[in-house]
Amino acid sequence: MEFPNCQSRSLVMKKLVLIAALAMLLGSLTFTAATASVGDADKPVISVTPYLGHANWDTDLHTDESFIYGGRGALHFLRWLSVEGTYGMSATNNRVETRDVDMTHMGVDLVAELFPSSKFNPYLTAGWAQLNRESEGRETEYLNGWEVGVGAKIRLGGDNASYRALRLEVRDVISKFSEAFPNYGETKDNIITTVGLQFAFGKGSKDSDGDGVRDRSDACAGTPKGAVVNASGCPTDSDSDGVFDGIDQCADTPQGALVDASGCPLDSDRDGVFDGIDQCAGTPRGAIVDASGCPLDSDGDGVFDGIDQCAGTDPNLQVDMKGCPIAVTELEEQLLDTGHITTNNIVFASGSDKLDTSDTKQLDEVGEALSNWPQLRVEIGGHTDSTGRASFNKKLSQKRAQAVLDYLVANFPKIVPVQYTVVGYGEDNPVASNDTAEGRAANRRVEFKVLNTAELKKQIEKRRMLER
Repeated sequence: MEFPNCQSRSLVMKKLVLIAALAMLLGSLTFTAATASVGDADKPVISVTPYLGHANWDTDLHTDESFIYGGRGALHFLRWLSVEGTYGMSATNNRVETRDVDMTHMGVDLVAELFPSSKFNPYLTAGWAQLNRESEGRETEYLNGWEVGVGAKIRLGGDNASYRALRLEVRDVISKFSEAFPNYGETKDNIITTVGLQFAFGKGSKDSDGDGVRDRSDACAGTPKGAVVNASGCPTDSDSDGVFDGIDQCADTPQGALVDASGCPLDSDRDGVFDGIDQCAGTPRGAIVDASGCPLDSDGDGVFDGIDQCAGTDPNLQVDMKGCPIAVTELEEQLLDTGHITTNNIVFASGSDKLDTSDTKQLDEVGEALSNWPQLRVEIGGHTDSTGRASFNKKLSQKRAQAVLDYLVANFPKIVPVQYTVVGYGEDNPVASNDTAEGRAANRRVEFKVLNTAELKKQIEKRRMLER
Protein backbone atom coordinates (compact mmCIF):
# COMPACT_ATOMS: atom_id res chain seq x y z
CA MET A 1 0.00 0.00 0.00
CA GLU A 2 1.45 3.42 -0.95
CA PHE A 3 0.85 6.54 1.16
CA PRO A 4 0.65 10.09 -0.25
CA ASN A 5 3.84 11.13 1.61
CA CYS A 6 6.21 9.97 4.30
CA GLN A 7 4.74 12.19 7.00
CA SER A 8 1.19 10.86 6.53
CA ARG A 9 2.48 7.29 6.44
CA SER A 10 4.32 7.78 9.74
CA LEU A 11 1.23 9.27 11.35
CA VAL A 12 -0.95 6.37 10.24
CA MET A 13 1.55 3.82 11.58
CA LYS A 14 1.66 5.50 14.97
CA LYS A 15 -2.12 5.47 15.10
CA LEU A 16 -2.14 1.77 14.31
CA VAL A 17 0.27 1.06 17.19
CA LEU A 18 -1.89 3.14 19.55
CA ILE A 19 -5.06 1.31 18.46
CA ALA A 20 -3.33 -2.03 18.97
CA ALA A 21 -2.24 -0.98 22.49
CA LEU A 22 -5.80 0.01 23.42
CA ALA A 23 -7.15 -3.26 22.00
CA MET A 24 -4.68 -5.25 24.09
CA LEU A 25 -5.67 -3.39 27.25
CA LEU A 26 -9.40 -3.86 26.57
CA GLY A 27 -8.82 -7.56 25.91
CA SER A 28 -7.10 -7.94 29.26
CA LEU A 29 -10.14 -6.53 31.04
CA THR A 30 -12.69 -8.69 29.25
CA PHE A 31 -10.74 -11.95 28.89
CA THR A 32 -11.56 -14.59 31.52
CA ALA A 33 -8.13 -14.69 33.07
CA ALA A 34 -7.02 -17.53 35.33
CA THR A 35 -5.39 -15.28 37.91
CA ALA A 36 -3.05 -17.13 40.23
CA SER A 37 -3.27 -15.85 43.79
CA VAL A 38 -0.56 -18.29 44.83
CA GLY A 39 3.00 -17.24 44.07
CA ASP A 40 2.27 -13.68 42.99
CA ALA A 41 5.69 -12.83 44.38
CA ASP A 42 7.34 -15.52 42.25
CA LYS A 43 9.03 -14.37 39.05
CA PRO A 44 11.16 -15.74 36.25
CA VAL A 45 14.89 -15.10 36.30
CA ILE A 46 15.45 -15.31 32.56
CA SER A 47 13.34 -15.98 29.49
CA VAL A 48 13.91 -16.61 25.79
CA THR A 49 11.49 -16.04 22.93
CA PRO A 50 12.08 -17.35 19.41
CA TYR A 51 9.78 -15.52 17.04
CA LEU A 52 8.80 -14.98 13.44
CA GLY A 53 6.68 -12.36 11.77
CA HIS A 54 6.27 -9.63 9.20
CA ALA A 55 8.28 -6.43 8.70
CA ASN A 56 6.71 -3.40 7.04
CA TRP A 57 9.70 -1.17 6.33
CA ASP A 58 9.30 2.56 5.86
CA THR A 59 8.67 3.60 2.25
CA ASP A 60 11.74 5.85 2.15
CA LEU A 61 13.94 2.81 2.72
CA HIS A 62 12.80 1.55 -0.71
CA THR A 63 12.71 -1.93 0.79
CA ASP A 64 9.99 -4.52 0.22
CA GLU A 65 7.88 -5.80 3.07
CA SER A 66 9.38 -9.07 4.23
CA PHE A 67 9.37 -12.10 6.51
CA ILE A 68 11.42 -11.65 9.69
CA TYR A 69 12.64 -14.14 12.30
CA GLY A 70 14.81 -13.96 15.37
CA GLY A 71 14.94 -14.27 19.09
CA ARG A 72 14.69 -12.32 22.33
CA GLY A 73 16.33 -12.84 25.66
CA ALA A 74 15.21 -11.16 28.90
CA LEU A 75 16.48 -10.67 32.41
CA HIS A 76 13.61 -10.22 34.87
CA PHE A 77 14.18 -7.76 37.71
CA LEU A 78 10.63 -7.63 39.08
CA ARG A 79 7.56 -9.74 38.53
CA TRP A 80 6.30 -7.19 36.02
CA LEU A 81 9.50 -5.55 34.76
CA SER A 82 12.34 -6.93 32.67
CA VAL A 83 15.05 -5.77 30.28
CA GLU A 84 15.10 -7.57 26.96
CA GLY A 85 17.43 -7.81 24.02
CA THR A 86 16.15 -8.48 20.51
CA TYR A 87 17.90 -9.77 17.42
CA GLY A 88 16.02 -10.33 14.16
CA MET A 89 16.92 -10.92 10.52
CA SER A 90 15.04 -10.40 7.28
CA ALA A 91 15.98 -11.01 3.65
CA THR A 92 14.25 -8.58 1.27
CA ASN A 93 14.76 -6.50 -1.92
CA ASN A 94 15.53 -2.93 -2.86
CA ARG A 95 12.54 -1.82 -4.89
CA VAL A 96 14.49 0.89 -6.74
CA GLU A 97 17.77 -0.85 -7.54
CA THR A 98 16.33 -4.39 -7.65
CA ARG A 99 19.05 -5.85 -5.53
CA ASP A 100 18.99 -8.11 -2.47
CA VAL A 101 18.90 -6.42 0.91
CA ASP A 102 19.54 -7.99 4.35
CA MET A 103 17.89 -6.18 7.22
CA THR A 104 19.03 -6.77 10.77
CA HIS A 105 17.04 -5.51 13.75
CA MET A 106 18.68 -5.19 17.18
CA GLY A 107 17.19 -3.63 20.27
CA VAL A 108 17.41 -3.30 24.03
CA ASP A 109 14.08 -2.58 25.71
CA LEU A 110 12.26 -2.38 28.98
CA VAL A 111 9.18 -4.61 29.09
CA ALA A 112 6.38 -3.69 31.53
CA GLU A 113 3.73 -6.38 32.04
CA LEU A 114 0.27 -5.22 33.10
CA PHE A 115 -1.16 -8.46 34.58
CA PRO A 116 1.82 -10.73 35.20
CA SER A 117 -0.19 -13.31 37.20
CA SER A 118 -2.94 -13.68 34.61
CA LYS A 119 -3.35 -16.13 31.81
CA PHE A 120 -3.82 -13.18 29.45
CA ASN A 121 -1.06 -10.68 30.15
CA PRO A 122 -0.74 -7.53 28.00
CA TYR A 123 2.53 -5.63 28.09
CA LEU A 124 4.24 -2.48 26.83
CA THR A 125 7.83 -2.25 25.62
CA ALA A 126 10.14 0.64 24.79
CA GLY A 127 13.86 1.09 24.26
CA TRP A 128 16.73 1.73 21.84
CA ALA A 129 16.94 0.00 18.47
CA GLN A 130 19.26 -0.24 15.50
CA LEU A 131 18.52 -1.35 11.95
CA ASN A 132 21.41 -2.55 9.80
CA ARG A 133 20.72 -2.40 6.06
CA GLU A 134 23.16 -4.41 4.01
CA SER A 135 23.09 -4.76 0.21
CA GLU A 136 25.57 -6.04 -2.34
CA GLY A 137 28.07 -3.46 -3.48
CA ARG A 138 27.14 -0.94 -0.77
CA GLU A 139 28.39 -0.13 2.66
CA THR A 140 26.21 -1.21 5.58
CA GLU A 141 23.81 1.52 6.57
CA TYR A 142 23.05 1.97 10.30
CA LEU A 143 19.76 3.50 11.40
CA ASN A 144 19.42 4.18 15.13
CA GLY A 145 16.48 5.39 17.15
CA TRP A 146 13.80 4.59 19.66
CA GLU A 147 11.32 1.77 19.41
CA VAL A 148 7.98 1.20 21.15
CA GLY A 149 5.64 -1.75 21.12
CA VAL A 150 2.62 -3.42 22.58
CA GLY A 151 1.94 -7.09 23.00
CA ALA A 152 0.25 -9.83 24.93
CA LYS A 153 1.35 -13.10 26.49
CA ILE A 154 -1.13 -15.96 26.67
CA ARG A 155 -0.06 -18.44 29.34
CA LEU A 156 0.05 -22.02 28.01
CA GLY A 157 1.30 -23.71 31.16
CA GLY A 158 3.49 -23.47 34.21
CA ASP A 159 3.38 -21.07 37.13
CA ASN A 160 4.49 -17.51 37.78
CA ALA A 161 8.15 -18.50 37.93
CA SER A 162 8.48 -20.93 35.05
CA TYR A 163 6.00 -20.97 32.22
CA ARG A 164 5.36 -21.18 28.50
CA ALA A 165 3.44 -18.43 26.76
CA LEU A 166 2.29 -17.57 23.26
CA ARG A 167 3.54 -14.04 22.58
CA LEU A 168 1.94 -11.61 20.11
CA GLU A 169 3.54 -8.22 19.46
CA VAL A 170 3.43 -5.11 17.28
CA ARG A 171 6.57 -2.95 17.43
CA ASP A 172 7.34 0.43 15.82
CA VAL A 173 11.08 0.84 15.17
CA ILE A 174 11.44 4.61 14.84
CA SER A 175 14.68 4.99 12.86
CA LYS A 176 16.59 8.16 12.22
CA PHE A 177 18.01 8.35 8.71
CA SER A 178 21.78 8.46 8.44
CA GLU A 179 23.88 10.59 6.09
CA ALA A 180 23.57 7.92 3.43
CA PHE A 181 19.97 8.97 2.79
CA PRO A 182 18.88 12.16 1.04
CA ASN A 183 16.43 12.98 3.85
CA TYR A 184 19.11 12.76 6.51
CA GLY A 185 17.91 13.33 10.10
CA GLU A 186 14.29 12.43 9.53
CA THR A 187 12.69 9.66 11.63
CA LYS A 188 10.79 6.86 9.99
CA ASP A 189 8.43 4.15 11.26
CA ASN A 190 9.14 0.51 10.62
CA ILE A 191 6.34 -1.76 11.85
CA ILE A 192 7.34 -5.28 12.89
CA THR A 193 4.54 -7.71 13.77
CA THR A 194 5.61 -10.99 15.36
CA VAL A 195 4.35 -14.13 17.03
CA GLY A 196 6.64 -16.07 19.34
CA LEU A 197 6.81 -18.73 22.01
CA GLN A 198 8.31 -17.53 25.28
CA PHE A 199 10.04 -19.88 27.72
CA ALA A 200 10.52 -18.42 31.20
CA PHE A 201 12.73 -20.00 33.84
CA GLY A 202 12.68 -19.33 37.56
CA LYS A 203 12.31 -20.98 40.94
CA GLY A 204 8.83 -20.84 42.42
CA SER A 205 7.89 -21.56 45.99
CA LYS A 206 5.72 -24.57 46.83
CA ASP A 207 2.23 -24.75 48.30
CA SER A 208 2.14 -28.30 49.66
CA ASP A 209 -1.35 -28.14 51.14
CA GLY A 210 -2.85 -26.17 48.24
CA ASP A 211 -4.35 -23.49 50.48
CA GLY A 212 -3.14 -20.55 48.40
CA VAL A 213 -0.28 -19.63 50.73
CA ARG A 214 3.22 -20.74 49.80
CA ASP A 215 5.06 -23.01 52.22
CA ARG A 216 7.61 -20.35 53.08
CA SER A 217 4.83 -18.07 54.36
CA ASP A 218 2.39 -20.76 55.56
CA ALA A 219 2.19 -20.86 59.37
CA CYS A 220 -0.26 -23.79 59.31
CA ALA A 221 0.92 -26.68 57.17
CA GLY A 222 -1.46 -29.46 56.18
CA THR A 223 -4.58 -27.32 55.90
CA PRO A 224 -7.55 -29.48 54.77
CA LYS A 225 -8.54 -29.03 51.16
CA GLY A 226 -11.28 -26.44 50.70
CA ALA A 227 -10.65 -24.60 53.97
CA VAL A 228 -10.51 -20.80 53.83
CA VAL A 229 -7.24 -19.46 55.26
CA ASN A 230 -5.91 -16.10 56.38
CA ALA A 231 -2.77 -14.39 55.08
CA SER A 232 -0.62 -16.66 57.26
CA GLY A 233 -2.14 -19.81 55.76
CA CYS A 234 -4.09 -20.73 58.88
CA PRO A 235 -7.72 -21.91 58.52
CA THR A 236 -10.45 -19.58 59.75
CA ASP A 237 -13.47 -20.70 61.77
CA SER A 238 -15.86 -17.77 61.93
CA ASP A 239 -18.47 -19.47 64.10
CA SER A 240 -15.91 -21.32 66.29
CA ASP A 241 -17.63 -24.68 65.84
CA GLY A 242 -14.42 -26.56 65.08
CA VAL A 243 -15.13 -26.90 61.33
CA PHE A 244 -13.14 -24.55 59.11
CA ASP A 245 -14.76 -21.96 56.85
CA GLY A 246 -15.01 -23.29 53.32
CA ILE A 247 -15.72 -26.78 54.65
CA ASP A 248 -18.42 -25.60 57.08
CA GLN A 249 -21.79 -25.97 55.35
CA CYS A 250 -23.69 -24.33 58.21
CA ALA A 251 -22.28 -20.91 58.94
CA ASP A 252 -23.08 -18.99 62.15
CA THR A 253 -23.59 -22.09 64.32
CA PRO A 254 -24.52 -20.95 67.87
CA GLN A 255 -21.66 -20.98 70.35
CA GLY A 256 -21.43 -24.27 72.23
CA ALA A 257 -23.46 -26.37 69.78
CA LEU A 258 -22.04 -29.74 68.76
CA VAL A 259 -21.68 -30.18 64.99
CA ASP A 260 -21.10 -32.96 62.49
CA ALA A 261 -18.18 -33.21 60.06
CA SER A 262 -19.80 -30.68 57.72
CA GLY A 263 -20.21 -28.11 60.50
CA CYS A 264 -23.97 -28.50 60.89
CA PRO A 265 -25.42 -28.59 64.44
CA LEU A 266 -26.67 -31.89 65.90
CA ASP A 267 -30.05 -32.24 67.61
CA SER A 268 -30.24 -35.84 68.78
CA ASP A 269 -33.66 -35.59 70.43
CA ARG A 270 -35.04 -33.26 67.73
CA ASP A 271 -36.42 -30.78 70.21
CA GLY A 272 -35.10 -27.77 68.29
CA VAL A 273 -32.25 -27.09 70.73
CA PHE A 274 -28.84 -28.19 69.50
CA ASP A 275 -26.71 -30.76 71.33
CA GLY A 276 -24.15 -29.03 73.49
CA ILE A 277 -26.67 -26.30 74.32
CA ASP A 278 -29.45 -28.76 75.21
CA GLN A 279 -29.35 -29.37 78.96
CA CYS A 280 -32.05 -32.04 78.85
CA ALA A 281 -31.03 -34.76 76.44
CA GLY A 282 -33.53 -37.40 75.36
CA THR A 283 -36.59 -35.15 75.41
CA PRO A 284 -39.64 -37.14 74.23
CA ARG A 285 -40.73 -36.42 70.68
CA GLY A 286 -43.36 -33.69 70.53
CA ALA A 287 -42.58 -32.10 73.88
CA ILE A 288 -42.28 -28.30 73.98
CA VAL A 289 -38.97 -27.15 75.46
CA ASP A 290 -37.45 -23.95 76.80
CA ALA A 291 -34.28 -22.26 75.47
CA SER A 292 -32.09 -24.75 77.31
CA GLY A 293 -33.87 -27.72 75.73
CA CYS A 294 -35.76 -28.79 78.86
CA PRO A 295 -39.43 -29.84 78.53
CA LEU A 296 -42.16 -27.56 79.88
CA ASP A 297 -45.02 -28.80 82.08
CA SER A 298 -47.29 -25.81 82.52
CA ASP A 299 -49.94 -27.58 84.62
CA GLY A 300 -47.44 -29.63 86.67
CA ASP A 301 -49.20 -32.93 86.03
CA GLY A 302 -46.02 -34.75 84.99
CA VAL A 303 -46.88 -34.84 81.27
CA PHE A 304 -44.90 -32.40 79.12
CA ASP A 305 -46.53 -29.60 77.12
CA GLY A 306 -46.93 -30.65 73.51
CA ILE A 307 -47.69 -34.21 74.62
CA ASP A 308 -50.28 -33.20 77.24
CA GLN A 309 -53.73 -33.37 75.63
CA CYS A 310 -55.50 -32.03 78.71
CA ALA A 311 -53.95 -28.68 79.51
CA GLY A 312 -54.66 -27.00 82.82
CA THR A 313 -55.04 -30.25 84.79
CA ASP A 314 -54.87 -29.77 88.56
CA PRO A 315 -51.39 -30.90 89.68
CA ASN A 316 -52.93 -33.00 92.45
CA LEU A 317 -54.83 -35.22 90.04
CA GLN A 318 -53.61 -38.56 88.79
CA VAL A 319 -53.28 -38.46 84.99
CA ASP A 320 -52.69 -40.92 82.20
CA MET A 321 -49.87 -40.82 79.62
CA LYS A 322 -51.76 -38.16 77.65
CA GLY A 323 -51.99 -35.88 80.65
CA CYS A 324 -55.70 -36.42 81.18
CA PRO A 325 -57.20 -37.27 84.62
CA ILE A 326 -57.62 -40.98 85.32
CA ALA A 327 -61.09 -42.22 86.30
CA VAL A 328 -61.14 -43.97 89.70
CA THR A 329 -62.03 -47.68 89.39
CA GLU A 330 -64.11 -49.73 91.85
CA LEU A 331 -61.01 -51.37 93.30
CA GLU A 332 -59.35 -47.97 93.72
CA GLU A 333 -62.40 -46.71 95.55
CA GLN A 334 -62.18 -49.73 97.85
CA LEU A 335 -58.50 -49.05 98.46
CA LEU A 336 -59.02 -45.37 99.22
CA ASP A 337 -62.22 -45.83 101.26
CA THR A 338 -61.06 -48.71 103.46
CA GLY A 339 -57.29 -48.66 103.15
CA HIS A 340 -57.18 -52.17 101.76
CA ILE A 341 -58.33 -54.46 98.97
CA THR A 342 -59.57 -57.96 99.67
CA THR A 343 -60.00 -60.56 96.96
CA ASN A 344 -60.96 -64.23 96.94
CA ASN A 345 -60.55 -64.57 93.19
CA ILE A 346 -56.80 -65.10 92.93
CA VAL A 347 -56.59 -68.77 92.01
CA PHE A 348 -53.81 -71.14 93.11
CA ALA A 349 -53.38 -74.85 92.53
CA SER A 350 -54.68 -76.83 95.50
CA GLY A 351 -52.15 -76.95 98.35
CA SER A 352 -49.62 -74.97 96.20
CA ASP A 353 -48.29 -71.41 95.84
CA LYS A 354 -48.38 -71.67 92.02
CA LEU A 355 -50.69 -69.11 90.44
CA ASP A 356 -53.24 -70.24 87.92
CA THR A 357 -52.07 -67.99 85.04
CA SER A 358 -55.14 -68.87 83.00
CA ASP A 359 -57.29 -66.82 85.37
CA THR A 360 -55.51 -63.63 86.52
CA LYS A 361 -58.25 -61.13 85.71
CA GLN A 362 -58.82 -60.15 89.33
CA LEU A 363 -55.12 -59.86 90.05
CA ASP A 364 -54.59 -57.74 86.92
CA GLU A 365 -57.30 -55.33 88.09
CA VAL A 366 -55.56 -55.04 91.43
CA GLY A 367 -52.26 -54.37 89.65
CA GLU A 368 -53.82 -51.59 87.58
CA ALA A 369 -55.31 -49.99 90.69
CA LEU A 370 -52.06 -50.11 92.67
CA SER A 371 -50.07 -48.75 89.70
CA ASN A 372 -52.11 -45.55 89.82
CA TRP A 373 -51.07 -44.89 93.42
CA PRO A 374 -47.32 -45.50 93.53
CA GLN A 375 -46.92 -43.36 96.66
CA LEU A 376 -48.61 -45.95 98.89
CA ARG A 377 -46.75 -48.58 100.89
CA VAL A 378 -48.75 -51.79 100.82
CA GLU A 379 -48.71 -55.06 102.75
CA ILE A 380 -49.76 -58.17 100.81
CA GLY A 381 -51.25 -60.63 103.29
CA GLY A 382 -51.95 -64.28 102.49
CA HIS A 383 -54.78 -66.09 104.38
CA THR A 384 -56.00 -69.71 104.42
CA ASP A 385 -58.88 -71.67 105.97
CA SER A 386 -58.31 -74.10 108.86
CA THR A 387 -58.00 -77.21 106.73
CA GLY A 388 -54.66 -78.94 107.38
CA ARG A 389 -51.92 -78.19 109.85
CA ALA A 390 -51.59 -74.59 111.05
CA SER A 391 -47.80 -74.51 110.44
CA PHE A 392 -48.25 -75.69 106.86
CA ASN A 393 -50.99 -73.13 106.24
CA LYS A 394 -48.80 -70.27 107.51
CA LYS A 395 -45.90 -71.19 105.22
CA LEU A 396 -48.29 -71.67 102.28
CA SER A 397 -49.92 -68.29 102.81
CA GLN A 398 -46.48 -66.60 102.95
CA LYS A 399 -45.46 -68.22 99.65
CA ARG A 400 -48.75 -67.30 97.99
CA ALA A 401 -48.39 -63.65 99.09
CA GLN A 402 -44.86 -63.61 97.62
CA ALA A 403 -46.12 -65.18 94.38
CA VAL A 404 -48.68 -62.38 94.09
CA LEU A 405 -46.00 -59.68 94.56
CA ASP A 406 -43.71 -61.39 92.04
CA TYR A 407 -46.52 -61.42 89.47
CA LEU A 408 -47.34 -57.74 90.03
CA VAL A 409 -43.71 -56.61 89.75
CA ALA A 410 -43.21 -58.64 86.56
CA ASN A 411 -46.34 -57.31 84.84
CA PHE A 412 -46.78 -53.76 86.15
CA PRO A 413 -43.65 -51.58 85.79
CA LYS A 414 -44.98 -48.84 88.06
CA ILE A 415 -45.07 -51.21 91.04
CA VAL A 416 -41.84 -50.83 92.99
CA PRO A 417 -40.92 -53.85 95.14
CA VAL A 418 -39.51 -51.76 98.01
CA GLN A 419 -42.96 -50.24 98.54
CA TYR A 420 -44.38 -53.68 99.29
CA THR A 421 -44.07 -56.25 102.07
CA VAL A 422 -45.51 -59.80 102.18
CA VAL A 423 -46.91 -61.59 105.25
CA GLY A 424 -48.34 -65.08 105.57
CA TYR A 425 -51.10 -65.21 108.25
CA GLY A 426 -52.23 -68.76 107.62
CA GLU A 427 -55.53 -69.50 109.37
CA ASP A 428 -55.00 -66.94 112.18
CA ASN A 429 -57.37 -64.19 111.01
CA PRO A 430 -60.56 -65.78 109.66
CA VAL A 431 -63.35 -63.51 108.46
CA ALA A 432 -65.97 -66.31 108.53
CA SER A 433 -66.61 -69.67 110.15
CA ASN A 434 -64.44 -72.53 108.94
CA ASP A 435 -67.32 -74.92 109.66
CA THR A 436 -69.02 -74.26 106.36
CA ALA A 437 -67.79 -74.42 102.79
CA GLU A 438 -68.84 -70.81 102.23
CA GLY A 439 -66.94 -69.68 105.31
CA ARG A 440 -63.77 -71.53 104.34
CA ALA A 441 -63.97 -69.97 100.84
CA ALA A 442 -64.18 -66.50 102.40
CA ASN A 443 -61.15 -67.21 104.59
CA ARG A 444 -58.99 -68.22 101.58
CA ARG A 445 -58.10 -64.71 100.47
CA VAL A 446 -55.35 -62.19 99.68
CA GLU A 447 -55.49 -58.73 101.27
CA PHE A 448 -53.69 -55.57 100.17
CA LYS A 449 -53.43 -53.19 103.14
CA VAL A 450 -52.09 -49.61 103.05
CA LEU A 451 -49.39 -49.06 105.66
CA ASN A 452 -48.71 -45.30 105.26
CA THR A 453 -52.13 -43.99 106.25
CA ALA A 454 -50.98 -40.34 106.13
CA GLU A 455 -50.23 -40.67 102.43
CA LEU A 456 -53.57 -42.46 102.06
CA LYS A 457 -55.37 -39.39 103.37
CA LYS A 458 -53.64 -37.27 100.71
CA GLN A 459 -54.73 -39.67 98.01
CA ILE A 460 -58.30 -39.62 99.35
CA GLU A 461 -58.28 -35.83 98.97
CA LYS A 462 -57.01 -36.19 95.38
CA ARG A 463 -59.90 -38.54 94.65
CA ARG A 464 -62.40 -36.05 95.97
CA MET A 465 -60.91 -33.34 93.78
CA LEU A 466 -61.09 -35.72 90.81
CA GLU A 467 -64.73 -36.40 91.52
CA ARG A 468 -65.40 -32.64 91.62
